Amino acid sequence: MTKAKRNAASTAKDLGTGQIPIRAAEGRPKLILLLGRGSRGKTLLARWMLGRAEDAGRETLAGDGDRTNQTLARSYRHTVSPPSADDAEVRGWVAGLVEAQIRDRFNLVLDMGGGDLTVKALAREMELLPWLTGLGIDLVAVHVIGPAGDDVAYVESVEEGGLLASPYTALVLNEGVVPLGRSPHAAFSESVQAHPIFAATVGRGACIVSMPRLEPAPDLEERGIPFSLAAQGLAPPGVTPLGPWKAQQTLLWLRRMEERFASISEWLP
Repeated sequence: MTKAKRNAASTAKDLGTGQIPIRAAEGRPKLILLLGRGSRGKTLLARWMLGRAEDAGRETLAGDGDRTNQTLARSYRHTVSPPSADDAEVRGWVAGLVEAQIRDRFNLVLDMGGGDLTVKALAREMELLPWLTGLGIDLVAVHVIGPAGDDVAYVESVEEGGLLASPYTALVLNEGVVPLGRSPHAAFSESVQAHPIFAATVGRGACIVSMPRLEPAPDLEERGIPFSLAAQGLAPPGVTPLGPWKAQQTLLWLRRMEERFASISEWLP
């Protein structure tokens, strides 16, 4: 057995996942933390990142830590989840993921449930940001934000004291959660971008990214169709594909996502 295969098998055994062959990243591994309140589009963004990486041949491990609604596994095969919703087991699971990443040097996208405090607590206890940076792992903090002032509260909680104030921080304004008929620009400028914490985070170097609305998102989540297949009007075996209208919507959304996220593309897996 090659060293790479031994590492993959070891990682799978540690996480209780079976055989998941994740190759080491090229360059510095990335730990992508998706942060924010529930129902703000974190999982949708995670699926796009993971599908984009897989289509380019960059294997990435996905950690789905949502205790009530784990959806990543339906559309992405390299997904692991905690054994239960118990606080201690979720905490141990996150610790195991980080240890495996340190050892095997793979890229990791971690999607916790809305407002989950596990990562925040571990970041404080373990001094996660400086520790991983010193070990050659780039921690990328991705805040997914809707048009409500309360959405900035989670940003404040992890920016405080530099807890997760990574130089690789993205503030993603999700236009998909703006009420229909309301201008995204007006919605975010009034309640989010005017917030002092938002301004301070941008002032220290965080990037603002606007995430376009994807109308067929509920269909794609329910059926677990990867975006690249959906855009071609295709689907996995046994799954009903989207119709041509929604397939075209998905195709155009993928193009817009590449345009909108171009400024931070080097931060992505």
